[in-house]
Amino acid sequence: MIDRLNKLTTTYKTSFLLGMMGFNFLLTGVDVLMAHSQNNFFRWELVPLVFSPLAVLAILARLIFPANNVAKRFFQTAMWLGVFVGVAGTFFHLTGNATSSSESFYRLLIEGSPVAAPIAFAGISSYALVTEHYRGTARRSKLLILVGLGFLGAVVAAFLDHARLGFIPSYTLIPIVSGTLAVISCFYLTNQANRMETSIYLSILALNLLVGLLGFGFHVLGDLAGTQSIIWARFLYRNPLLGPLLFCNLSLLGGLSILPESAVKLEVNHREEPIVVGST
Repeated sequence: MIDRLNKLTTTYKTSFLLGMMGFNFLLTGVDVLMAHSQNNFFRWELVPLVFSPLAVLAILARLIFPANNVAKRFFQTAMWLGVFVGVAGTFFHLTGNATSSSESFYRLLIEGSPVAAPIAFAGISSYALVTEHYRGTARRSKLLILVGLGFLGAVVAAFLDHARLGFIPSYTLIPIVSGTLAVISCFYLTNQANRMETSIYLSILALNLLVGLLGFGFHVLGDLAGTQSIIWARFLYRNPLLGPLLFCNLSLLGGLSILPESAVKLEVNHREEPIVVGST
């Protein structure tokens, strides 16, 4: 009875985390649709738009048919494809910004296409792969590393975006500071932590959740300032609408990643081996 309860708890956590990744792919696809529509989907810009619904379908298939090998292979293939799409997209953004051999560093990273955006596909795919493959303390540790890397990417994106304004007003530095604290806390908590350390970690996540919500409000107000109608280009290139919400998303994922798991048994090499899970 206890074994069945333990397995049920872990299964629900796995399903919930995978569902979150499906939602992430959906929102990222909408964000890319808005951004690439400004270029009329030039050349390879249709690739992430096709991949996003494919990734959502792969996750749904894995959730609906957990014991089906075809669904499992489809899921794994789609997620590894997502890693490739993210890396390739970053390369295309960089090369697209470099219009000449004498291109300035400012133009390459700050003024052109957002170089930190496409790697989100790789991050979401990696999180989904780890969620599906690992259990217990191994999953907790690896997910925290991925969330820490996600916060690092969010900090870089915020830095490059706010550098266009010269960090004026000065409160544009807040997400850079709060995100850096989150990066450090995620990496620190990959080892076992006591109750106080976990509380500090959750407080930092709560801070970043608040920063993300406030940032979203500031971005919306900034994009609407001085206009009598909605100008979508301003939401995409002046103050990106979904940018600050990345901090909210990562904060939620950081909290979900440390949800306690009881001891479960997984089939490894056609035999069952116990995985002992530590408490948070």
